[in-house]
Amino acid sequence: MSWTERLGSYLPEMPTLGREAEIAVYLIHNSGDAEDYFFLFDFEEFVDRSKAGMFVRPVLRVFAGRDDFSRVRFARQFREVFAREFDRMRGELGGKGETRGWLSWNFNVVDLVSDFVATMVLGIALSVGRMVLGKMAVPGFLKGKSAEAKLADEIDKTKGQVEAALAELDVRVHPELLEHAERVGGTQKRADQERDAWPLPDHVREHLRDGESGSWW
Repeated sequence: MSWTERLGSYLPEMPTLGREAEIAVYLIHNSGDAEDYFFLFDFEEFVDRSKAGMFVRPVLRVFAGRDDFSRVRFARQFREVFAREFDRMRGELGGKGETRGWLSWNFNVVDLVSDFVATMVLGIALSVGRMVLGKMAVPGFLKGKSAEAKLADEIDKTKGQVEAALAELDVRVHPELLEHAERVGGTQKRADQERDAWPLPDHVREHLRDGESGSWW
């Protein structure tokens, strides 16, 4: 097998993206420390449209109760937790035979980089380009390293691009999350609120009470 054929065996074709599907994310503070929070990912709309067989274009909507936390730390934590929760969701739905679209996009590279699909989805949502599938210079790609090692390097580079985009992401302050942050953390500088935001879903309010991190979908 030639090196181009070998590389092609790892990489799928970039799917054609359909309609947008929102992924709502709630950043919930646990205390008065601005860096003490957890993420709650609501994949419901994304899952519903993916089950219909669509490679949807994900759109992130991030809400928080305060905006004075480190964006660099937020970016790293967000990417890592998103990848973990996304892969967990795919695994659980796959076990039930309920995966289509992004949820069933399985290929050889998954054995090499476990969060590859989650990185792709997050990168598309952040408009950082077609990422590893469209930007590899194949002749130089294999020089000096195996295809597997070079692919892992390219995906690590893409993760860096994703984190840079996340650090610039518009995080909206939700009035209900602001009230919660004030209850658990005391007085703080009042942030500009998204006053037209919809009321929090019931499952998010439950998490505000139990204080446990995790994903709901």
